[in-house]
Amino acid sequence: MLEDFYVKDKKGIYEYILGGCLDSRLLNIRIFAEPTKTSVYQSQTSNAKEQGVSNCPLCAIGSNNNKSRIYKQSEMDADHVTAWSKGGSTDVGNCQMLCKTHNRAKGNK
Repeated sequence: MLEDFYVKDKKGIYEYILGGCLDSRLLNIRIFAEPTKTSVYQSQTSNAKEQGVSNCPLCAIGSNNNKSRIYKQSEMDADHVTAWSKGGSTDVGNCQMLCKTHNRAKGNK
């Protein structure tokens, strides 16, 4: 029964998920489109190669071996510069590619 899934603090929980709605348009609202990810990856990687730094902006400011590493797109995640949970939009202007380690450590900061 749905009552068994009652959550007191509903912040970040959306009715269409709890209600079983399968409309993928709703569920993908915070996921960047593949063409956006590819475009941002290519631009970021090109700029990083010109500067001799990593294409992960957080690795690039570090001091370890990854500061000049060029990651493959499959080794990176699309990240909201301004967190989605804080009102950041899911568009090319708010997208950056981060290595998977940095993206997962960043959370909604």
